[in-house]
Amino acid sequence: MRYIKGFDGLRAISIIFVLLTHLGIYSVIKGNKFLEKNYNLFSGSTGVMIFFTISGFLITSLLLKEKKTNGRINLKYFFIRRFLRLMPPLLIFFLAVFILMFFNFLPSDYLALLISFFYLYNFVPHIHYTGELGHTWSLGVEEQFYFLWPFVINKIKKIKTGLLIAAFFVFCCIVMNFIYPLPISFNGRSYFLTSYFFVDRWFIPACLPIMIGSFTSIILTEYENYFHSKIHGNYLFLAFSLFIFVAQLFIPGLSINYIKVFQPIGISCLLVWIYFNQNKLLVNVLELKPISFLGKISYGVYVFQGLFLRTGPSGSLTIQHYPLNIILVFLFAILSYFFVEKRIIKFKNKFKT
Repeated sequence: MRYIKGFDGLRAISIIFVLLTHLGIYSVIKGNKFLEKNYNLFSGSTGVMIFFTISGFLITSLLLKEKKTNGRINLKYFFIRRFLRLMPPLLIFFLAVFILMFFNFLPSDYLALLISFFYLYNFVPHIHYTGELGHTWSLGVEEQFYFLWPFVINKIKKIKTGLLIAAFFVFCCIVMNFIYPLPISFNGRSYFLTSYFFVDRWFIPACLPIMIGSFTSIILTEYENYFHSKIHGNYLFLAFSLFIFVAQLFIPGLSINYIKVFQPIGISCLLVWIYFNQNKLLVNVLELKPISFLGKISYGVYVFQGLFLRTGPSGSLTIQHYPLNIILVFLFAILSYFFVEKRIIKFKNKFKT
């Protein structure tokens, strides 16, 4: 699949949202009613949502293209490519966390480390949650998507089937967002799942933006020529996508459960606009070298910021104190990109079909 200009720029924006949140921006804006009320528009959760939407869009596009070209998806090669792309920086991260645990610089919760290593941290009980591993919940959701979705795309014979399956997942996620906060009655007592788990990070409902991105990709793949004629140079569609993303500013009292649907739809529409408008000003801005480079190293930044920033500015280690923490995040991410990721990407390309 050809390189799509602008997507790295969106990744850069996403990782900035994550970094600002984990650096403690909420404490800075506290007291400003407007910013507090609309914090979710630039929070770390929104950054992850953008990552998820892009991932669903791109992975589904790659899978559909491979199936169209070869008649099937080489699942073995797909999983090898994903492993080589994602695991090397994570192994460095896990090794660092293990060493710090072993020497008692961090609480020695090896079960939490094991849960994270097997991409299951989105299901971790509260009792085994640690700030250094907290961010790996989203990597778990992504990996679970990778384990499921290629088999689905490989099996479907009609494009409408893929749309229906993606829509079904979207529907399940929406319903789950409404029901998981409700109490569960057992033996005359009421229990809340949220007292024991981060239920909003379970695969359902957390895969909602991934599936919306996937749904968008399927439609785009099937009707590319039609959408090209409608969206190329269409700034009204661009405005629409941005309006949907910030709909809460114009619709008073909009529930967070609806915002969780609107935001990935807005980002998906933006991805489509960018796809068909590769030479427009917005895309060129997103492709500026500093922005594009940040997008390229965003995976490493995301992985290593967990160790140095945790999920908020509350670390006890010297390496977790500002400004050393943010310097170390970028240092490790840049070193990882040039000396690990880029070299492995060349090897990864051997497994393209």
